[in-house]
Amino acid sequence: MNTKLKQFALLILLVIGCKKEPIENVETQNNLPSQTNLTLDDAKAFIANTPGDSSKFLKKTRLNWDSAYSRGRNWVVRLKGQPMYQRYAQGYRELTISRNKQNQFIEARILEIIPDAIYLQKTGKSEAETFTGRVFEYDLNYKLKGGRLFSEGKLVGEIKQLSKEEKIQNANNSLNKLHSLNGMQGKIMLAIAQTCSWVQSSYVDAEGDFTVHSERICSYSFTQDNMPSMYDGIGGGNSNYSGGGGGSSYPSTPSAPPPSNLPGENNNKVDPKKMMDCFSQISDPNAAFVVRVYVVEPQPGTSFNVGENSFGHVAISLSKTSGTTTITQTIGFYPTGSGLDKLSSQSQVKDNGDIHYDVSSTYYVDSGSFQKVIDYISNPPTNYHFTDFNCSAFVYGAGQAGGIPIPDPTTQIGISGPGGAGYAKTPAGMASALREQKANNPNRDTNEAGGNIPESKGPCN
Repeated sequence: MNTKLKQFALLILLVIGCKKEPIENVETQNNLPSQTNLTLDDAKAFIANTPGDSSKFLKKTRLNWDSAYSRGRNWVVRLKGQPMYQRYAQGYRELTISRNKQNQFIEARILEIIPDAIYLQKTGKSEAETFTGRVFEYDLNYKLKGGRLFSEGKLVGEIKQLSKEEKIQNANNSLNKLHSLNGMQGKIMLAIAQTCSWVQSSYVDAEGDFTVHSERICSYSFTQDNMPSMYDGIGGGNSNYSGGGGGSSYPSTPSAPPPSNLPGENNNKVDPKKMMDCFSQISDPNAAFVVRVYVVEPQPGTSFNVGENSFGHVAISLSKTSGTTTITQTIGFYPTGSGLDKLSSQSQVKDNGDIHYDVSSTYYVDSGSFQKVIDYISNPPTNYHFTDFNCSAFVYGAGQAGGIPIPDPTTQIGISGPGGAGYAKTPAGMASALREQKANNPNRDTNEAGGNIPESKGPCN
């Protein structure tokens, strides 16, 4: 076969091969010539040539290409708007354009990246090697396609959009859990409820749509190789979902809820022993003794550990009454540091009278229990840590010292991962525990309507 005939035969084979190649999505329709690297001009051309009906969101969005930066095989453009997760604006979103390493086609997607708030508080920044949080993937028409969960930089779970068949199959099982969502507008999907590995979650995306999705928290041995390759060329430990840190040129990540706005932190610092000494002004015989727990929830009415009230707060109040005389002292356990140092620092006690609370519970005790609580409060631990020993742990410890049934406020924090989910005594955990205690004992003196804590008497010499 001569050279021209060989060339003609090769051309025929190439044409046949191209005809057999299916066009499955807009990315394959607009792919540029195959090459190893993706230039900014390539990324711009791909977006510009994407048909309008395949990128309605982008057509109404002004992309700031001057702020675009490269990340591996990707070009990233930060988008305006912030998701709402656990009713608190956190995280950010970006447009990523990448070249698929298998077929060399150019692809684009929108990512909403929500670092775990407690993880951000601990680290002060978010890096690929340690990233803990959620990544939601949307197509160019802002339809949720799925997502992933990360813990300590490792892939630990997936976020799934259910098929129509799965929605129908699980509709009856999910009906009771989803009845409160009736009338909700936006992109709503039913959760899988058959197995304990799937849990229902929700958030408000950066377009303002309420979205219910399913999250599968995988076992600790679950690795990226076991996961769907929906993020091929983007995901894994080599990427930086945070968009910051690591000595690279990535733009900074929006900060987590500030740790410095703890409820009541601007109240007066007091000497706890002098506060407790006041009770000696009333003799014990014929006196009534009351201990109250007050909770300021991070996000009132929810079980979220971080919200508009930062981490929330738990205060303990002691009242002693004889005849017409009552002395009440309400105090809280706080850090002394500033900024991120408030997460772990030496401790201090502050007067918590006259602050607003969301949930409270009252315990009627005898003089012996009351005195044990006084002794505990008079000599508080010298160190504060926002997860290891905080205001919730302090109040729970006071209850343990006095034999008072203040419930254990331990709850899960963060995302399950290689080392397992974290646990801590939190204000949100205390509020949930008090409500559960009330549900188990309807006669329990628990106030779920909230209000203002009465003023304290103050220190006595």
